[in-house]
Amino acid sequence: MSSKRFLIIAFSILVFCTFSYSTNIIIIAVDTLRADHLGCYGYPRNTSPNIDEFARNATQFNNCYTPVPRTGPAFASMLSSLPPYKHGAKSNGLPIFDNIQLLPHFLKKYGYYSGAFVAIWTLKKKICGLDKGFDDYTEVFNRKMWFGVMSPEGKAPKVNEAAFEWLEQNSRKRFFLWVHYNEPHKPYNYHKKFDRGYNVVFPSFYPKGCSFRKIKKYDTEVGYVDFYIGELIKKIKHLNLYEDSLIIFLADHGEGFGEHNYYGHGQLLYNSTLHIPLIVKLPGNKNLHSVIERKVSLMDVAPTILSQLDYPVPEQMEGENLFESSNKERVFYFETYKGSAQQEKNKMFQIKETPLKYGLLKNNIKLIFKNKYKAYDLAEDKFELNNIYENPDEEMKALSGLLEDYIKKIQEYIEFTEKYLKKKSQLSKEDLEKLRSLGYIKKRE
Repeated sequence: MSSKRFLIIAFSILVFCTFSYSTNIIIIAVDTLRADHLGCYGYPRNTSPNIDEFARNATQFNNCYTPVPRTGPAFASMLSSLPPYKHGAKSNGLPIFDNIQLLPHFLKKYGYYSGAFVAIWTLKKKICGLDKGFDDYTEVFNRKMWFGVMSPEGKAPKVNEAAFEWLEQNSRKRFFLWVHYNEPHKPYNYHKKFDRGYNVVFPSFYPKGCSFRKIKKYDTEVGYVDFYIGELIKKIKHLNLYEDSLIIFLADHGEGFGEHNYYGHGQLLYNSTLHIPLIVKLPGNKNLHSVIERKVSLMDVAPTILSQLDYPVPEQMEGENLFESSNKERVFYFETYKGSAQQEKNKMFQIKETPLKYGLLKNNIKLIFKNKYKAYDLAEDKFELNNIYENPDEEMKALSGLLEDYIKKIQEYIEFTEKYLKKKSQLSKEDLEKLRSLGYIKKRE
């Protein structure tokens, strides 16, 4: 055999081996899902049998935090591994900056075909810009609201229907798939089929003042979406994709039920809205039923995916590999913004770009700043009710110094982006009405 022919055959074998085996990547994301409402995270109600079963085949991260408690900004941080002030989508209705590259852009270099199925209007591509780098970006909006006039959300069965078809068409490709479910985002629907004895109240799980009526409806929504997540996992297994895939289950943020006199999400930086579930199944099921207690971030997802595939992590990504703990003490920063858009009579909707509040978490100390500091020891005060900043010691002063530096960095960056990178949100009248129906647009008072 000639050396030339040998090289051709060897190269062909290499190409075949490279592309015949691939690790597919699947992110299963649930909007507005509190970690502490899942059985695998200790919730006493049977809300999540399918998610719990998935956790038994994966690594569960018990202390994962979102950098921002809003949908568009949080998922932008997931895909970019950047905090909101850097990727630009700081509020629902604002798109990412033009110069920001997302995870599918980097995966495309390695032959990945990327698809997304999103089920809430705030993730519409012309609003958030998160379709960037995806080959397919499907907006599933079929849930009627406001007397059936609008469909700003997609129901879980419809999301599955679209995702199943995509999986069948692309199962032989090397792919990255992001499936987003909107339940249990408000308004919470009551699902009698998934009311598993929810009349029982567990007051020790909540501080005084929480609405158990809302919690009951919310929990049936969790049971509802859990069922359809189970159906998605069955489909993945049926297509023989489960074993060798990297599958990540997560949420964008949590939800308040009256803690700190607040319902919903978006404007406060307490754990009711910052603490999220994160469960990762590695290819080959190498990490069966393991639990990691150290604190991690939603921004760690993209670097972890690239690291697990032995691809370089771009320098601009600020997260870390979830499975490689650094020796340094991590500091987690949070920011949140007032509303999504503010209405001026006879003028365009505008987005308020300066953070409403700033936060920091180091070890078990949470620090929050808005005009003044508040601090909480999460190890002793899980409901964050006892402000320990009244007489700050040297350690507390050092933490406030870190947060002050972060605030200054955000302010400087905002000044820069307003000058050079600002991109106006292209919201149509229809978009604005649908955002209003979801409670994201507030009139200027």
